Amino acid sequence: MTDAYLTIDDTPTAFSRELGDLLLQLDAPALFFCRGQRMDENPEPVVDLIVRGFTMANHLYAHKRSSQLSFEDVVTEITCTEDLIEAAYKKAGVARPGKYIRFPHMDRGTGGWVVDFDAAPVQHRDTLLKLFSDGLNVSMDRPDAALVEKKERLQNWLRAEGFTAPPFTGVTHEWYAETEMAQAIDAMFTYSTSDWMLTDRHVGKWAYKTIDDLCRKMDDDSYLSRRDSAHIILLHDDPDNLVPVTAALINHLRSMGLTFKKV
Repeated sequence: MTDAYLTIDDTPTAFSRELGDLLLQLDAPALFFCRGQRMDENPEPVVDLIVRGFTMANHLYAHKRSSQLSFEDVVTEITCTEDLIEAAYKKAGVARPGKYIRFPHMDRGTGGWVVDFDAAPVQHRDTLLKLFSDGLNVSMDRPDAALVEKKERLQNWLRAEGFTAPPFTGVTHEWYAETEMAQAIDAMFTYSTSDWMLTDRHVGKWAYKTIDDLCRKMDDDSYLSRRDSAHIILLHDDPDNLVPVTAALINHLRSMGLTFKKV
């Protein structure tokens, strides 16, 4: 069996409790990245997930792309969400294990140029480009110098504020361990399920149109089948209800020999 970490973006929704039920039933711990605006409107599912043993992390307030915001506005998005997460942990009566964050759309300040692809070792460049272009709805335009500087400022600010990378131990893929991914304070991933393509508003408009398509995507991924590295899996909690999709994908991952580890 190979370790995998489940990470779930965009909580809370009306289906978060049902999603928590599913994960407990499948013995699949997960790290949830929370949207502050949704927490403002509906905080109780986050408190419930904390009580049941799941870990909450920051996914900014309004799910905007950091490349399209000023540095100051990104910081405000983060700090507002931090206040809500801290309040949820206090209400749950549980000590928060750490301060973790993932940027919406993986926009760390430089749009779809998630890492500096030009600076990556040449043997890893195509793998990284495919990783972030295949599973995300992003533009792959090169950022200008101001955006690159903003990304660096955000990394330094996060470090100074006590954020750390989630403890994803055992991730040894060369294109992860030997590149900027391993140095990031914000949470990366090594496999995107592309589950969002099956939401009501997106289904039929993107490359993967059915659960079978998503399962074949997993089967065809040469790195996901490797046993010499842990994996960081990206899933979503969505208002269109992805719980049945999530169940199918987790069961397929398990059939591939993955076992899920708590962060």
